[in-house]
Amino acid sequence: MRVLLVGVSTRAMAQSAVAAGYEVVSLDYFGDRDQPASAKVHALGRDFHLPLTHASLAKATRQLAAGVDAVAFGSGVENEPALLEACDGVLVLGNMQKAIEGVRDLKKLGDVLQPTRVVIPETLFAGDRLPKKGRWLVKDLSHSGGFGVREWDGKTILRHGQVLQRRLEGQLCSATFLADGQQAVILGMTRQYAGVTELGTSGFAWCGNVAPLLYPELEAMLAEAAKAMTRTFGLCGLNGIDFLFTEGTPALLEVNPRYPGSVELLERVCEVNAFQLHVEACRGHLPQLPPISGWRQAWGKGILYTREALHVGDTSGWMEQGIADVPHSGAEIPKGSPVCTLFASGNDLEDCWQNVLEKAGKLEKEF
Repeated sequence: MRVLLVGVSTRAMAQSAVAAGYEVVSLDYFGDRDQPASAKVHALGRDFHLPLTHASLAKATRQLAAGVDAVAFGSGVENEPALLEACDGVLVLGNMQKAIEGVRDLKKLGDVLQPTRVVIPETLFAGDRLPKKGRWLVKDLSHSGGFGVREWDGKTILRHGQVLQRRLEGQLCSATFLADGQQAVILGMTRQYAGVTELGTSGFAWCGNVAPLLYPELEAMLAEAAKAMTRTFGLCGLNGIDFLFTEGTPALLEVNPRYPGSVELLERVCEVNAFQLHVEACRGHLPQLPPISGWRQAWGKGILYTREALHVGDTSGWMEQGIADVPHSGAEIPKGSPVCTLFASGNDLEDCWQNVLEKAGKLEKEF
């Protein structure tokens, strides 16, 4: 099968798909040098001379979709309906627009989760009476991954597409699940990080994960939620849940109805091929997944962002250092943009994350 993979960054998905035996056409913003050698790689700016926007991805997807058997979408593009419209007549391996809109609708989602042990933080919508006290966050629902989230100033009126959510304290986590339209199973959970200054980020922007997070009771709660969402919205394939674990309760922040960026860590821990699991789930076949046990080491990834505009030098040796999403030598990277992904292992989750941060510090010194 010849598959077109589309996302802001498709490197991880492309590597998994090639390892599973698929013929891969890859389209993303960057066209990084560690995309699989056998893949036909397209970078939005370099090859199509288009601005790096989701609308441009949809335009390029329309050109490429006619030459493939199926299309799959990766991280960061779930809020762009034009991408699915660009695949007219081509098999889509993943969720369709009705399912995406359903699971991203916080009012509907709250109703679906009510019988489960997963909650949604108190949420106010445009037109609701504004609160007079408490700490609240403004969330732009057209974004994901913590982007478009900021502290509310206590007075600004919400615009269309924005919500207020009560700010909670807890451990930021994620869960990845497989769905077949009716049933769902949890592949695994991770501890998640956002706004880490050592990685050049601030605020609530996602910048990394460590796996596996092993907490059977928590996993059971997330499984309840995943099954309820799948039955209601007809989810299929790999999906992600971002949540806060606060006072023994998972508070759902966001559902990502597409191939999650953190799943490559679970591939390493569970010794599975995530893309093949995604395809099989889309075909209606859920695997029997035994509990994660006997894992030898934790795995982590951190996204390093540049603090200033950067001209990278020779990157030919980066992959040998456990660096992924490697820019081409001589690339110009604007301030605030992702430079690369840093992988590290460790004896436990905390040790693993410290190794990620140490690697980030060393690479920044090279800059």
